[in-house]
Amino acid sequence: MKIVKRSWLEKLKCFDPFLMLCTAGLSLISVLVLWGGRGDFGSRAFFMQLAMSVVGIVAVIVLAALDYEHIVNKYYIVAFLGSVFIMAVTALFGVSIGSNRSWLEIGGFSIQPSEFVKAAYIMTFSKHLSMVKDKINMPKTLLGLGIHAGIIIGCVLISGDLGVALVYMGITAVMLFCAGLSGWYFLAVIVVVALAFPYLWDVLELYQQERILVAFDPDIDPTGKGQQSIIGRKAIINGGLTGCGIEGGYYYTTLPVAESDFMYATLCEKLGFLGGVGVMLLMLLAVVRILMIGKHARHDYGTYICVGVAAMLVLQTMVNIGMCLVMFPVIGITLPFVSAGGSSVLATYII
Repeated sequence: MKIVKRSWLEKLKCFDPFLMLCTAGLSLISVLVLWGGRGDFGSRAFFMQLAMSVVGIVAVIVLAALDYEHIVNKYYIVAFLGSVFIMAVTALFGVSIGSNRSWLEIGGFSIQPSEFVKAAYIMTFSKHLSMVKDKINMPKTLLGLGIHAGIIIGCVLISGDLGVALVYMGITAVMLFCAGLSGWYFLAVIVVVALAFPYLWDVLELYQQERILVAFDPDIDPTGKGQQSIIGRKAIINGGLTGCGIEGGYYYTTLPVAESDFMYATLCEKLGFLGGVGVMLLMLLAVVRILMIGKHARHDYGTYICVGVAAMLVLQTMVNIGMCLVMFPVIGITLPFVSAGGSSVLATYII
């Protein structure tokens, strides 16, 4: 890859310090919460989160010295083909963790390729949008964009990871809107989905249907699909205003995947309402800063990249916190930088 010829001091100035403070702050909160719960989670989650956060910050500094224009223009086709290949391999030969076959076992580690493919997808779709922006509302153009998005999203759906697929769809929709796609297309999609919903419902697996129903009333299955939502809600309530302390709390110890999917409920029990609001504020500041950076990007695809990243952070944050507050179905979406997970943390820093 081409590296911009600057001194190391100039290269270090390439990454945005404000954005770094926001993301590093989120990681610090995560590491502290995991340290406080290491007796219940085990030390592995704490050390993995700490290691991936440090590696991620180093990756930010290194990537900031690269010329993104050179990378996008020269490697966008390779990135797309590589993404299709790795997602196809995962769909065919991936291992199951929970109900999704979306992981690959490499060297004794479990890696979730769909997290890393987000970076390539946002980059390649941004390049595609910049190439067709003047005729984006033409059916032929939309067909090409649809094939681009559909191949990647289809591979994710084949692996059974509906939650991640919905994030990809959301990113795609926001990027298309910001690129100038007519609102009539969005209205048409909404109408089609509404009409097709009864048929789509029958296509969903039984556990996916149960998750959606439980999202509206977890008490219909309090010891099964609704258990996570009920316990997560109790953990948040138990945290009160200031929390039970880093090493305090009880409900999170009985909460399945409390260190990952329900990490927000865990930190709210330990750090309280103030800690939960602090996380949302840091995420909001990061998103605003990303959009400001996008506004001053050198190329349209630079702007679209920033829009895609901001959309990803907003969507994942809304859905993850919504799961913990019993507002959305439990679909296995991580809270960026906060939920424990090597693939998620490192991939998000790279993005």
